[in-house]
Amino acid sequence: MPSLQDRLTAPTLAAHNGRSVQYQQNVAEIRKEIAAVSEELDRRSGAGSRGPIYIV
Repeated sequence: MPSLQDRLTAPTLAAHNGRSVQYQQNVAEIRKEIAAVSEELDRRSGAGSRGPIYIV
């Protein structure tokens, strides 16, 4: 779970001393990962989810 959380919530842009790096996140991949997490939570709780999981 920690590596999944890092991949989905890590910054997409970082800058320091005039240098910057930007990570391009694949939206389709993020949606797939969120769906997998939601399905796993449903499986563990034994019930359907009440709504989608959103990353803010």
